[in-house]
Formats: sequence, C-alpha cells, structure tokens
Amino acid sequence: MLSDPLFEPSAGISRRSFLSRSLTAGVGLAAASLTWETLAAREAGAATAADLPELTRFLSRDQVAELIKTALTAGGEFAEVYAEYTINTGIRLDEKKVKSVDYNILSGVGIRVIDGDQVGYAYADTYDMAELKEAAKVAAAIARSGSGARPKPFQVSTARPPFVLKTPLPLNLAEEAKLGLCRRVDGAARAHDARISQVTVVWADQAKRILVANSEGTWAEDAQFITRMTCQAQALDGNNRQSGVGRLGGQVDGDFFDQNPPETIGVRAATAAVGKLAAKPAKAGKYEVVINNGWGGVLAHECFGHSLEGDGIRRKTSVRATQLNQQVAATIVDIYDDSTVPNGRGSFTVDDEGTPSQKSHVVEKGILKGYLWDRLNAKLAGYTSSANGRRNSYRDYPIPRMTNTYIAGGTSTPEEIIASVKDGLFCKDLGGGSVDPASGNFSFFVTEGYQIENGQLAGAVTNTTLTGNATDAMMNIVMVGNNLEIDRVSGNCGKEGQWKPVGVGQPTLKFSEITVGGAA
Repeated sequence: MLSDPLFEPSAGISRRSFLSRSLTAGVGLAAASLTWETLAAREAGAATAADLPELTRFLSRDQVAELIKTALTAGGEFAEVYAEYTINTGIRLDEKKVKSVDYNILSGVGIRVIDGDQVGYAYADTYDMAELKEAAKVAAAIARSGSGARPKPFQVSTARPPFVLKTPLPLNLAEEAKLGLCRRVDGAARAHDARISQVTVVWADQAKRILVANSEGTWAEDAQFITRMTCQAQALDGNNRQSGVGRLGGQVDGDFFDQNPPETIGVRAATAAVGKLAAKPAKAGKYEVVINNGWGGVLAHECFGHSLEGDGIRRKTSVRATQLNQQVAATIVDIYDDSTVPNGRGSFTVDDEGTPSQKSHVVEKGILKGYLWDRLNAKLAGYTSSANGRRNSYRDYPIPRMTNTYIAGGTSTPEEIIASVKDGLFCKDLGGGSVDPASGNFSFFVTEGYQIENGQLAGAVTNTTLTGNATDAMMNIVMVGNNLEIDRVSGNCGKEGQWKPVGVGQPTLKFSEITVGGAA
C-alpha cells in the first residue's frame, strides 16, 4: 500500500488533477477521507469516463506477457494477471448535516498460478515491474512440477457489453450535485409527515476498470459503474419508534435522477416508517405467505443461489450437489443467474476471470439444470465456467459467486395473488437473513409486512420472521406473478470475506405455507 502527499486535502487540487497526478506517480493505493467543504472546494466540475484510465497506461501487453511467463517458471499449468483501477465515493447526510465524505482510489495487480487443485496468489499495490515480478515468483511457488505450461498468444476478447452507458453517473456528476440529491431526499422524507424525527441518506458510487490476461491467451477488459442512494427514515410517536427504507440507483447514466426523482425514496422510507407505528406482531404459525416482487428475491438468493455455487458443489458440502436433474422447486418456477441484465448491479461484460457474461437457466420448470462455476472449480469438477468467477479486488483470488439471480415471471397478477389468500401474510420488504447451504435452513426478518384478511391487505405487522427449509419453501410456491422486477440497487453479497455487488429479483410469489414467527 502506498500513500502520497499529493492526495492530502491541503493540496487543493481538482478531482481530474488528482487522478492525473496519481497516474504520474504510479500510485498503487491512495485513500483520503475528506470533509465535504474540502471536496466541494476542489470540485470544479464532474469528471468524465476518460478519468478512469486504460490499464494499458500502467502495463503494456509485453509486460503482462513477461509476468505470466515468470509466474509459470516453477511449473504451474495456468497463470493469470488481474489489474484494477477503482474510484469510490461516499457521502453520508445525517440530521441534515454532512457527517462524512469518503473518496479513494484502489489500484494494483493480482497474480494467480494454478497447479492441479493448488492455487498460488500474490498481489502488489503498484505497477512497478520489479515488484510485480516478485509477486509472480511468490505465486509461482505453489507449483512443483518444474515444467510449466507454455503461454499462448493473447487474443483480445470479443465479448460485447450487455448495455452501454454514455455518461456513467459516478464520473459525470459533481460531488456538490450528489449532495444536492441527498438533500432533496432528506427534505421529501421530512415533509411527508410531522412524525418523521430522523432521516439518514447515504450515497455510494464506484467506477472500476479491470484487465484480465492469462496463459491460455485471454485478454479482456471491462469498465463497471455503480451508484446507490439509500434513505432511512425514522418515525416517532411517543415511545413508539419505527423506521423505513427507500433505495434508488444501479449501473446508470448521469441523467438517471432526471428520469427517476430522488424524492421518491424519501417518501417511500417515510411512508413505511409512519405505517409501522400502528403495526402489531404477526400471528405465529405456518400459513400462506405472499412475498413482494423485486427485493423479495433475496429469499431465493440466500436460500437457493448460494447452494448452487461451484465450490460447494465440487466439495459436496451443498445440499444441491446430488440434485442435478431432480425437482427442487414447484413446476411453475424458473430461476436464472444472469450477468447480462441491463443496468443490473451484478452485470458485466466479462467476469473477474475474463469469461464473457451469460444468462444461466439454473432451474427449469422446477428441475435443477445447472450450477454456478468459476474456472478452477469447473475444471476440477469436469465443467466449464459459467462466468461466475468474481473477486472483491485485485487483492483477492476469484471464487464462484452469483451475479443477478432471479425467479422468472409467471401469469398471475399481483391482485389475483392477494385476493386468493383468506388469512395470511404479505411481505412487502425483507431485511437481513441467514441460510445454511449444507441443509438449506433459513431465517429472514420482515422489515415491512401486512396481514392479509379475506383477500385484502389489512394492518401492518412488526417483529416478524420467516423460517424454514429452502427446498420445502421452493416446492411450496403455488402462484407466480406477472410482475417480475430485478432489484438493481441494493444487493451486496458477502462470502469468505469478499463482498460483491449483486442483483436479486422475482415477481410477486405466493407460498402455500412458511413458518412465521410473531406473537405467541
């Protein structure tokens, strides 16, 4: 990790100069937590996509080839170079005040060597060739055969991006404008109801460029731009305190908030918080449950998606390892993992191993048809990569991860689904949860829910949980809505200490029964 006095707030330089000078300095990692006043003072205008440098400015093709050759000197069968340049921005508005502004650059190179089922990995927070060659030698030490693979000539990837951003928002909106959007959200939430006592708005965006090259001839580059704005509003009535959440964003262009007013998430958060002031605990027991579209797909992500990831399949630690071509869900259920979703939070041109993005139909009419593979686990298990090799940064080796995982739409309208329930629960929003991939057992917290009485939404409920087994739950889906929505804003999935942005989604779903935890 490198630091440089160029990046101190007192330097008083513009963001564009900041980036330009970081390139000149050959920076590996530069990070500064700045006050809003300092950042606003140096912000002369929005940057452009050109401020996200091409990684060949750091490493030439010949240099990458030299690193791969060095990595294979001890006899590995496969070597890979992964370079990255990422810009992160964060703003937190709390109590109508800017509580924090974070702006940092993460830049460096990771080198991986594979020999059978053994993996050597090393990284450097720099583009200095002497240090990178040393990292390549460290990664190479995993191999013992003495005769490495012969690297193939590079072939530039022809993978086409699933969508194109003309003016990526993270780099085409000034920080002062980002704060202005946060203030609009704050104002809309407070104006909604006098009982709104506190509002917190968080802005986070990331602009990333990667380069992946390996000894099999892969040469692939990608740029990814993600923006998320979240509002949490708190309502207070006497000693009764409740909260609600609203979210907006995705991989979007600079004019996104012109078409999607940020005030909507302030109102959404405030409405949910005020509505829960009159909430009562749900009745406990097993009965019909309807889960809302969009973010409700987190249930399938946790209960189903993780159990399909290739490392658990290969090691047979997942309940799904022996269920290929067997029925694992109701016959009206189709599930996809799709890294080509337009503007999706988990979408990309190539994964972090250079494999082109794809749409994987993992469950077809309730039958398990496929798994989610990275390169290593796929090879060891006799499969090919499904473009699910992902890593947190160049400091991490890739592991199999979900991208945008969702249940496909059906034929029932949301109104028909609600009307079919005599006595049940409607989960409008889900919060945190946990699942055991080995058994499929899960538990989720319902952050916003309503009783269903005689086909109509009734009073709000609070302190409610959903528990059960993933296989049982998927088999108990009896109605699938025609209103598929893929949440492009919220998902941030953790695994083995690595965090990746993901999308989740589903239409409105009706389950014949799920165990609901509520009032005794």
